[in-house]
Amino acid sequence: MTIKVGINGLGRIGRLALRAAWENTELEIVQVNDPGADAATFAHLLNFDSVHGRWGYEAEGADNAIQIGGERIAFTQHKTIADNDWSGCDVVLEASGKMKTVKVLNDYLSQGVKRVVVSAPVKEPGALNIV
Repeated sequence: MTIKVGINGLGRIGRLALRAAWENTELEIVQVNDPGADAATFAHLLNFDSVHGRWGYEAEGADNAIQIGGERIAFTQHKTIADNDWSGCDVVLEASGKMKTVKVLNDYLSQGVKRVVVSAPVKEPGALNIV
């Protein structure tokens, strides 16, 4: 069974997670969100990493998608979780660095997301932090 993954935040962590997960046949990246730039800019940043170098795939950006090897990933630019529809994701990687409270993260769960993995510590009761 394929796990449908969404990524909120395409900074260094979000991009490296996408690159690492891309060949995993058990994962399907279905949606990414980052209000910081357009899809073409993030596609370029996926292709060329200053530390890890050139990626073995070619990412291209369109208005509302990033295309990689003929596969389309929906791309949005919302600033809040509630403004986006995450209901098509089983798991969301929260890599924006901004959504770090249980109350805010519950917006994912209320949309039907089963699990949220946060790339920064959530310093509240009710969140499991693993280092």
